[in-house]
Amino acid sequence: MPDMTDKLGRFTAKMLAEASAEAQQAVDQAQQERAAALHKAGEQARLETQRYLSRELARVKAEAGRGVSRRMMEDQRALYLRREEMARETFDQVREKVEAFTRTPAYGRRLEQLLAEALEQLPGAEDVEVELRPEDGTWQSRLAAAAGERKLTFRTGSFRMGGLVARSAGLGLRVDSSFDSAARDLSGHFAELFGLSLSDE
Repeated sequence: MPDMTDKLGRFTAKMLAEASAEAQQAVDQAQQERAAALHKAGEQARLETQRYLSRELARVKAEAGRGVSRRMMEDQRALYLRREEMARETFDQVREKVEAFTRTPAYGRRLEQLLAEALEQLPGAEDVEVELRPEDGTWQSRLAAAAGERKLTFRTGSFRMGGLVARSAGLGLRVDSSFDSAARDLSGHFAELFGLSLSDE
């Protein structure tokens, strides 16, 4: 009987040892699986965090870019409006000064100079049609005398500031020496003259 008890004791010890080893193996495997799952979850969380941060950074950059673009457009519009306002103010002053000039004797001398310059650009033209403002009709005889041998025909022009337009039908040429035309040319260069051009123009 004692042999049987020893055998039973050894068998029970062996079974307990195997069960303990299996239990330890199961615990070790569970811990490994848990560690692997935690590592995988941590990696996924890190990747998700990176993706989220990248998306948010891109969104913030895009919003900031739109904000900067919007501000630049607003600033350019304000600059454009101010430039237009300055141009109007300047040309209002120019018109007032020109209007005052056309009421002086110096204006008659200037008309003679403009006529002489226009006739130089119409070489060989014998009959020249000269356009003047309605209020400049008083200068016709003086201009006709300044033309010498050339025959001048006068008519009312459509310009308002002053000056004259000379035309030769025979040559098919027209010389616009009106102050209105000069003012239009000057207004086209106003921004460059005063350094007000916009960067994208």
